[in-house]
Amino acid sequence: MSRRFALSISVSVLFVAAAFGQTTQPASTQPASIPTSADKRIRHKVPPAGTTLDISIKELGNFDYDQDKGGNIPADVKALSGSKLRLRGYMMIPASQSEKIMRFPLVPHLPDTGFGDPLVQEMIVVDCPKDKPFVYIPDEIVVEGTLSVEEKKDEGFIVSVFELAATSVRAAPK
Repeated sequence: MSRRFALSISVSVLFVAAAFGQTTQPASTQPASIPTSADKRIRHKVPPAGTTLDISIKELGNFDYDQDKGGNIPADVKALSGSKLRLRGYMMIPASQSEKIMRFPLVPHLPDTGFGDPLVQEMIVVDCPKDKPFVYIPDEIVVEGTLSVEEKKDEGFIVSVFELAATSVRAAPK
């Protein structure tokens, strides 16, 4: 991941909600209280081959994570690598990059909606197929694809834990 992309994520956190006037979210994506402590969190089960796991971003990242040191992704989360997932969330991109999007962070909520900035384990870096760039969708979206679980660092900083090779990006049904 390039430093430029990591910086664009940071800039997006500050500006995207204001740029598109996004101030509220449907109840389905408002962050819920999901246990993250090692003794209370719900362990993930790898979905059977040929199926798609429908999961929220908060459920996927349901673990306490050391964003400075890393190295503490639970084994059950790592085991999801290679699984097909369906996630709902919001594109977080700079307003200047609203067309031909090839890569973007998917978050459960936008930063200026009163829920704080998403944590690194609450952000999925979505890679679009090379021949199918996407256009910015300001509302909630549904993304399907294959998950990769791996800490990615840029200049010593952890910038992502989850990446998704997207096969589908569409507006969420209302």
